[in-house]
Order: sequence, then structure tokens, then C-alpha cells
Amino acid sequence: MDALFKASLHTHELVVFLLIVSQFYFLRLTKKEPFVDFVKSFKKLFMIQNVLLGMVIFTGLLMLTVLKFAVWNIEIVLMILLAVAIFVHQIIINKRLRPIRSDENELQEEFKRYAKKIYLAEGVVGIVVFILAKVLG
Repeated sequence: MDALFKASLHTHELVVFLLIVSQFYFLRLTKKEPFVDFVKSFKKLFMIQNVLLGMVIFTGLLMLTVLKFAVWNIEIVLMILLAVAIFVHQIIINKRLRPIRSDENELQEEFKRYAKKIYLAEGVVGIVVFILAKVLG
């Protein structure tokens, strides 16, 4: 069981790192013009982020199962809250993107600003939680 837990922990940390990197990659993606190209690239990134988020949740649950849900501390609670927040924000961002047409430049720029704030906040909070888990755990 110890080998399974260590492998799951390393996979979890790697996937969390990749998720944080993909969130900051969105900031680079917002510079892409025209908006149609941005949306195509964003949807690919969105799919990758959803897979990474699923992997993070799966490996986290796997580790909690190995520990028989006996270990609960502030890092685990923060990780769960962050995963739920990312999941909810992914839904909100996708719903805000759908009705924007290619000729609505003001809405396009508003969406980019909104999504940039969300992704930046998620990335920073992800880094803080990751560092807290490493320092306290």
C-alpha cells in the first residue's frame, strides 16, 4: 500500500503542477487574435484542464481512500475547496463564452478580462495551497 500511496502522491503533485501551468498558459492565450482562433485554442485548453482536474480529484480520492479517510487537516480541506472552486469556475466560464458571437468585440474583450482574472486567481491560490501542503505536510 505504501508504494501505491507514494505513486499516487507523486502523480497528484505532477498533475497539480500541470494544472497550475495550464491556468497561467491561459494568460498567454488571451493575446491570440482573431477571437475565433482564441476560442478554438481555449476549447482545447479547457478540455486539457478538465482532464487534469479529473486526474487531480481521482488521485486525491485514491490517497484519501488508502488513508481510510482518517486524515483530515487544513491542507486537504483547502485542496477540496480549490477543486470545487475550479470546477464551478470552469462551468461559469464556459457558459459565459457560449453566447458571444464573432462580431461582438466588446463582449469578447470583457470575457477575456473576466476569464483572465479567474485563471490568475485560481493559479495563485493553487500555488499557495501547493506550498502550504508541502510545508505543513
